[in-house]
Amino acid sequence: MAPQRGIDEGTAGGQLAVFLVELTRQTPVRELSDRFGRSSSTWGNYLNGSTLIPRQLVGRLVESFTPPGSTRNTKAVRGLELWKAAEAERRAGRSPSAGGELVRGRQRRDDALQQVVKYRAVAANAENHLAELRPMLAHTQSRLEHAELRLRLGDERERARAERRLGQARERLGRVRVQQELARRRRMTAEEQQEFWMAEVLSAQEEISRLEREVRDLVTVPPGPREPVGRDAAEAPDAQDAVDDADFEARLEHITAEGLEDAALIEEDLQHLRPRPADPVQPLSSPALDRPATSGDRRLGQTLAWRRLVLPFPLLGVTGFLYWACQEAAFSRIGGWAVIPATVLCLPVLYGSLRATTVRKLPARIAAPLLHIAWSALLVLDQLPWPPPGTGAR
Repeated sequence: MAPQRGIDEGTAGGQLAVFLVELTRQTPVRELSDRFGRSSSTWGNYLNGSTLIPRQLVGRLVESFTPPGSTRNTKAVRGLELWKAAEAERRAGRSPSAGGELVRGRQRRDDALQQVVKYRAVAANAENHLAELRPMLAHTQSRLEHAELRLRLGDERERARAERRLGQARERLGRVRVQQELARRRRMTAEEQQEFWMAEVLSAQEEISRLEREVRDLVTVPPGPREPVGRDAAEAPDAQDAVDDADFEARLEHITAEGLEDAALIEEDLQHLRPRPADPVQPLSSPALDRPATSGDRRLGQTLAWRRLVLPFPLLGVTGFLYWACQEAAFSRIGGWAVIPATVLCLPVLYGSLRATTVRKLPARIAAPLLHIAWSALLVLDQLPWPPPGTGAR
């Protein structure tokens, strides 16, 4: 059965419909419905351009009706370009009549229902992955424990073999854990997408009800059949106690490939929902820095300036007094041992004095020990038995 309404070839949706009609070679819509799902009326809307066909169905049609080779690749690229143009036209198109708004609202609801079905399938797939990864994780952990046991009990030859198996088991355990975490994230993202698209369905339904009330006396638009097709979730295989390494790797690679496909599908849909970033060039001025100085800021600056001018003098005086006291103690009682209390008491105060005089941290750390070492060396030299002046040999 061919489409019942003409195709508007002047639009991107019409060009996509012409491409689909040529691709399917006038295949009856009932046969397309039986092979690919959805109702015959829905396929009629796809082929006459009134409804945008899902993107994955375009790829399936190209694979089914085109032989392998360069022709299939060309058809796939052409179909993808036409679908993107039709989707952009559908998103940007606006109709002045309330009837057009009603049709768009129903299309929006149908798209949201299809998204709900799609993400339910993604969530079910992620759940199946988790169910399959749990016994694989348990098996890998058991093999890891067995390898560790053999590593402890075996001789040198067995130890080397067990170490190799232990490394392989650890590497496989890490991969399984990574895939398990990715599957959990895909399941969470799919559930969030289901909630979002269900809200979109409710919003579209409210808009349809409002528009139906507006056009009730003007135009009657018969509701088209909407039969979203669900996808049967793959049952998780039963875990066996003994898993062959080759089968184990094949299953893990299969899960990884399916996870990448689901993640790419989710990322592609999320790109339509993300807001476009603003101008990446940040302004050079900052509101916090460009605001005029208040009286409190001026008072704080005056206080800091006053402290920088006044605080260094008492600290320098205390530093000089401590060095003088240690030097007097050296000449009176304890001699050269005065260097030890001078280091404990005077060196920190000397460093603080330099920092208070706005000397930077690194120069202060270098200058304070150098000055203290010079003073200590002079103090020790003064303790030597120097001859009094004027008593030398004539």
